[in-house]
Amino acid sequence: MSINVAITGVSSLLGENLLEILESRNFPVAKLLLTDPGQVVGRSVMYAGHANRVISVDEADLSAVDLIFNCHPQGLPKDFSPAQLTGKLKVIDLCPNAFADYPSIVPEVNSEQIGGSSYIISPSPAAVVSAMALHALHQRFKLLRLNIVSMSSVAESGQKGVEALAAETAKLLNGRDPEASYYGQQIAFNLIPFTGKVEESGSTDKEARLVSELQFLLGDEALEIAATSVQLPLFHGQNVVLHAECQFPVDINEAQLLLRQTKGVQCAANQHYSVVADAAGQDEVFVSRVRTEAENNAGLMLFAVSDSLRKGGALNAVQIAEHLFGLLDH
Repeated sequence: MSINVAITGVSSLLGENLLEILESRNFPVAKLLLTDPGQVVGRSVMYAGHANRVISVDEADLSAVDLIFNCHPQGLPKDFSPAQLTGKLKVIDLCPNAFADYPSIVPEVNSEQIGGSSYIISPSPAAVVSAMALHALHQRFKLLRLNIVSMSSVAESGQKGVEALAAETAKLLNGRDPEASYYGQQIAFNLIPFTGKVEESGSTDKEARLVSELQFLLGDEALEIAATSVQLPLFHGQNVVLHAECQFPVDINEAQLLLRQTKGVQCAANQHYSVVADAAGQDEVFVSRVRTEAENNAGLMLFAVSDSLRKGGALNAVQIAEHLFGLLDH
C-alpha cells in the first residue's frame, strides 16, 4: 500500500516530530505535500532523503491526497469543514478548533471507535496520557469520580512557547528583566495556574476539552471529572496527577500488574518517573506513585508523564493512521 500524505503546519513542533516518526516507522508515503500558514512557506524540508517545498495551504491541491495530518490550529484551509469530507480523503487533526462531535482516538484505548470515520481527532496530550494510565484501571475497578491536574510544558504551546521560556530564562540568569509577553506573565522560574482561555465559569477551554475527551476515550459519559490545567516552566513533556474514587476496592499489586500489561505504558513500583530523565524523546507513558488513600482503598492515586510531542501528539496521530489504513505491523 502507498498513501499520498499531506501535513499542514509542517514547521510546527508537532509537524517536525510527525515527519520524523513517519520516516522512522516506515509509513508508506507515496507522495508528500507540505503546507504552512505562516512565513516559512517556500522553504524546503527533507524527508527520506528528498527535499520537499513548503507551500501555502490555500494554494495546495488536495485532490490527490489520501490523508491529511493537521499540526497547526490554522493549518487547514479556511473553508474546511469535516462535513465536507467525501471519498477517500481522511483527516487526522492534532489541533482541532471546535469539532467536538468527531471521535477522539488513542489506539491502545479505543481503536474500535475509528470505524469508517473520515475525520478523527488526536486528543490533547493530557487526555492521551490520562487515558493510557486509566483505561485498564477503569475497566477493572470502575472509576466514579476523577480529579486531574494537568501540568503542561511550553512545547504544547509550540515554538513560540519554547522561545519565550528560553529567552526569559537567559535574561533572568543574566540579572535582566524577563520582559514577559507570550504567556501574559513571566513563565521562567514561575508557574501559571491555568492554560488556555478562562471562561465565565472559571474553568478554561482546555480543561473543558480535557473532560469531554477523557469521558469519550474511557467510554463513560457518567464519569465525573474535575480538571485543573497548570502551565509549567518546562520545555518538554506532559505530566498528570490523577486521583480517582472507584466503585470497587483497589489492590495495588493488581493495579500495577494491569498497568504493566498495558501496551505503551511503563509502570514501576519503586521508581518515580520524571519527564526530563525518563519520558523526553520516548514513546511510552510512564506511570509511578500508584497508591491508595490512607484510609480508603477505593481512592486511587497515581502520577503519569509522557513526551507531549510524541505519544501525546505526533506518535498518537501516526498510530491512528496505521489503524485507519490497516498498517498493524508495529
